[in-house]
Amino acid sequence: MRLKRLLKRIITPPLFLAVSAVLVVEEVLWRLSAILAWLGKLPVFRQIERFIASLPPYPALACFLLPSAGLAPVKFLALYWLAGGHPGLGIGTIIAAKITGTALVARIFQLTKPALLTVGWFSRAHDAVMAARHAIHEWWRGSATGRWIIARWQRMKRAQPGWLKRRWQAIRARRRGAYS
Repeated sequence: MRLKRLLKRIITPPLFLAVSAVLVVEEVLWRLSAILAWLGKLPVFRQIERFIASLPPYPALACFLLPSAGLAPVKFLALYWLAGGHPGLGIGTIIAAKITGTALVARIFQLTKPALLTVGWFSRAHDAVMAARHAIHEWWRGSATGRWIIARWQRMKRAQPGWLKRRWQAIRARRRGAYS
């Protein structure tokens, strides 16, 4: 029993750190859908987004699952490059596929969510995933690692007040200038 507690004390902090890293990466990648939403304001993409948003439930589900299936060949290509002795190309392809895929799936989900939630099993699965996500976030916020990261973030925001806000406003100003 003593060995079990010792192992738990040794293994738990790295696992907390790994979970924290995964949560942060996924949250950041999910928020990349804002870039695709911005692209959706362009005339060609606006029509595509309107079409996707108007789909009935099961075609919307197919549209939602399509990017995952479409990126599988890209990931196999990355594995081919890794096996062929091109680690930079392979890893870069995997990272690019992950970023692109997550942003695309997030945007399509935003567009198809009303239709998808009319499907009973999807709605129940969505509620279960959101409840689990909330529980994981609360667990992470209560952990020593989560509290440390949050405190560090707060100190950084106080040390550089408005840094993120200024960057965001500069991006928005440039974007508005591009459409003028």
